[in-house]
Amino acid sequence: QRVVLQGLEKARELNGHRGVVVRWKADVSRYAVRVAGKEMAVRPENLSAEGGAAEALKWQRRFGNTQGSMYNPVVYSRVPGAGPKVTQWIGQVKAGTRMVVRAERTVDSEPVPLWFGDHGFVRAAPVDVALLIGDIGGDASAWPKALARTLERFPAAAGRLRNVRKGKDIVWQIVCNNAGIPFTTATVPPCGMPSAEELQSVCMDDRGGGLFDLGDAAVGESSLDAEEPLLRMKLVYEEGTARGVLGVSFHHVLCDIVGLSNFLQWLHHELEGIGQPAPGLGEPCHDRAMAQEVFEAVSETPSSDSDLQRFSEHWPLSSRALERWCFMARRLRSGLRGRPDGAATVIFGVPAETLKTLKADVEAEGCPGVSSFEVLVSYIGLRLLRLGRHGRRTLLTKEYRSALDTEKPGAGLGHLFANAVTHGLSFDLPEVDGKELMPLAEACGSVRSAVDAVTMGYVRWQSSQDHFKGLPNFFGGLCCNTWGRALADLSFVETYGIGMRSVDERASNMAFPLDSAYMQIFPLASGSHRVLLTMPVSDITALLKDLPQESFELPHVSEVRTHAFRVPLPGSLLDKLSPSVETHHNVVRLACIGDSMTACGYPKYLQALFDRSELKVQVRNFGVAGATAQKFSDQPYWDERRYEEARQWRPHFVVSTLGTNDAKESNWDCEAFTKDYIDLCFDFLERLSPRPVIFLVAPPPVYEDGSLDIQQSVVAEELQRAVARVAEDAAGKINDPLEEQAKRARQQVPAEMLAHTRVIDAFSAFGGTALRRRGYVAEDGVHPNERGTRLLATLVLAETRREVALCLRRQADAASVVPDNPLGL
Repeated sequence: QRVVLQGLEKARELNGHRGVVVRWKADVSRYAVRVAGKEMAVRPENLSAEGGAAEALKWQRRFGNTQGSMYNPVVYSRVPGAGPKVTQWIGQVKAGTRMVVRAERTVDSEPVPLWFGDHGFVRAAPVDVALLIGDIGGDASAWPKALARTLERFPAAAGRLRNVRKGKDIVWQIVCNNAGIPFTTATVPPCGMPSAEELQSVCMDDRGGGLFDLGDAAVGESSLDAEEPLLRMKLVYEEGTARGVLGVSFHHVLCDIVGLSNFLQWLHHELEGIGQPAPGLGEPCHDRAMAQEVFEAVSETPSSDSDLQRFSEHWPLSSRALERWCFMARRLRSGLRGRPDGAATVIFGVPAETLKTLKADVEAEGCPGVSSFEVLVSYIGLRLLRLGRHGRRTLLTKEYRSALDTEKPGAGLGHLFANAVTHGLSFDLPEVDGKELMPLAEACGSVRSAVDAVTMGYVRWQSSQDHFKGLPNFFGGLCCNTWGRALADLSFVETYGIGMRSVDERASNMAFPLDSAYMQIFPLASGSHRVLLTMPVSDITALLKDLPQESFELPHVSEVRTHAFRVPLPGSLLDKLSPSVETHHNVVRLACIGDSMTACGYPKYLQALFDRSELKVQVRNFGVAGATAQKFSDQPYWDERRYEEARQWRPHFVVSTLGTNDAKESNWDCEAFTKDYIDLCFDFLERLSPRPVIFLVAPPPVYEDGSLDIQQSVVAEELQRAVARVAEDAAGKINDPLEEQAKRARQQVPAEMLAHTRVIDAFSAFGGTALRRRGYVAEDGVHPNERGTRLLATLVLAETRREVALCLRRQADAASVVPDNPLGL
């Protein structure tokens, strides 16, 4: 919590200064406050919380009795006068306990076969879902016990996906061997739990903010090992309270979101210890073979010509697919030459009042009873068409569990625990060219007629068709999906968010090379909705500018997530096409550490530039928004998990953008900054194999003095001199003792033992003291915008490219050297 000092008698010179509350000291009934890098004890009456008297009183009531360390997760957008909307979570997930939970009573069950639609998900990334729970109970140890009882009803969840031989064929199936579910418990300090508004922003972190057990996928592609779990769970709860976040990672071949909701309802039922299940909570059905028999019993031939015509309208003919093959070829060629602008993902909110207004407009035009999903799909789709996006075709999914249950009542197929119990349908949005008003009611009518037309007969008919006929659905169109009320209706869940692994995968497979826009709609219990949209960067930028800010909760530019373009060819084929097959395992590791300038995207552009230069470099983003180089500040990088991960990765090169947040009025201490930044660099340089080359980015100028509490004059003068001094002294801390010893021995220090640091002058590139490049900086005057982020990536490439090429050449030379006696005989 940021505070202002007032009414001090012994240190009157500090009155009016800003500080940061560190903790409550119960022994002296004072707050420990850090002011200008130093900690002092201050009475509560001598502190005024920033934001006015009302905010101060609210803050005092909430945190006055907090014991131990205190981390304030207040979102900047809710603090008056804090500048642009910046959402961040500063809770710290502590290392927890990991166990494997198995069913208490082993249930004999046959292996579960995969449906025809499941095979497309076998190699897909898991889906991560974070559920914010207001009351996890008094004892967190009750969760594994309740999970063990729940697995007796869901034996497939504790099984494993395996590739087995069945006759002459090799098939995938889920073996129900009670191998168990990895279950992790971890904690955050008091006041460290994200709020409902912050949860999705936390999940957008590459590692999900520590809320998920990522398994093997944390270090590479999703594993298909026989022992890879299909379901992982992690419970992160707040110390001293009953609030918690349940992170669930599940494989798509296990179930869909409806199946997961049913699983969680039974888990909550076991936690509550209620004798009888709640109304509507039916026993899960795992008999996919029976469901397949019911499905195949439906005739695949339409009963009439009118049905065939109606079905064909929602499944385009192959002639339209052929028109797009040339587009596919162009994308492939452009991917092999170099990457285009890229795709981006953005998440924005739609308040309940906005939805109410849109529904009223649609009903006034003669289309009553529209749903929120129909309105949002129509509104966003028509907006994109008006902005010049090609492709009126829109793809939706519809669940047919109830249709299966209708075909065979009493079999429990309405609670089928499986995936692919949804099917795709498509329709055309109306034309918008030449129309003054958007035909919103007509578009909603098209959505409803398409959904109503897709019956069990359509699904059965389509399953026997040539799937290449449906290719136009994925070219230049809009693919929509909704999780319905499956999670929003869970009574014990306040809100939910999703991780980015599956979103990143869909971006690489759909936004590239198919140029499709992918949209997911998440209804919330409050009546508002959250929209996750992935499509090319240019389209995202145009849409965010076009949507009315007074009606939508639009994100800040720093919250837009960009994706690297992937060539849609198998890795094995790319290795064969590579002219240097013998060295394709050599790779240089480049770690990007720093604050929000790193965390919000430039490493991905840097990776694209290295790939275009045909240099085998792996760039990783270890940035943390709001981080500082000083150890005693509002958010030290030293305390972040990403810092230790970057060191353990053993990079060959380190690029750091720290410094801007140190220039805040409440943080700045030039001497402490220089000392702590040198120590941070030394922690990387002390490794000898490999000893990394460190590039320190001189922070760009601040165009709005006082924005985010950052001092413009400090960034322009003192900070620039300090960064240059850090680069020189950090290398000297390693080199000076070595050179002194070498001088005594009259020898030279081997080149590989010397430390090297460089400075990348981003300050001049972004306009310097004259502030000549305002167009490269976002509205807050601090963060680079999309254009500035690309410029920063280009600067880093220009400074590191030669060193990277030399490092790769040394690796290749070392790999080609054959020892005289390789067997040691």
